Amino acid sequence: MIHRKTTKEILGESIHELAQKKSVDKISVKEITDNCGLSTTTFYHHFRDKYELIAWMYNYQMEDIYLDFCEGSESWHQAILDMVTILDKDRSFYVNALKNTDGPDSFFLSTHLRSIDLLTDVIRRSVDGPVDEELLFDVKFYLRGVSYSITDWFLNDLPYSAELLSDCLYRAMPEKLKPFLK
Repeated sequence: MIHRKTTKEILGESIHELAQKKSVDKISVKEITDNCGLSTTTFYHHFRDKYELIAWMYNYQMEDIYLDFCEGSESWHQAILDMVTILDKDRSFYVNALKNTDGPDSFFLSTHLRSIDLLTDVIRRSVDGPVDEELLFDVKFYLRGVSYSITDWFLNDLPYSAELLSDCLYRAMPEKLKPFLK
């Protein structure tokens, strides 16, 4: 079957192409839309700003991984490896996003918060109701460690593979999460 690109995907490809030549904080919405032949009105119909677009690009891929995990077609260990591999395959773009966004619109914060939402939803489905505060604390604590470890690996070009990083992140999981993240 032919996959037709959505407007969001086209905008994502446009900023990705532009980010190969300049810092994402220096790219304007007008440049993004001019590069792909869309209007700024179309852009704002889909995204609040370029930072939301950058976060969407990563989160869009992550949601598929979480869905595969929820459906049981993938283990949590494999899900972590898939997440790290996506970042690693497009390292220059994501390093650009990590280095050149900050504050409430930062790539790090927006993707980290979405990961918390997705993992909390996974657990909520398992317990069939609200997640208690202690378990929610463990989710946030664990994902902070995952996010900071991946960021450190990226920004400091640490000399270990995506597989080794994924193994370490999997083993660092709090005991209370293990029944939910097999």
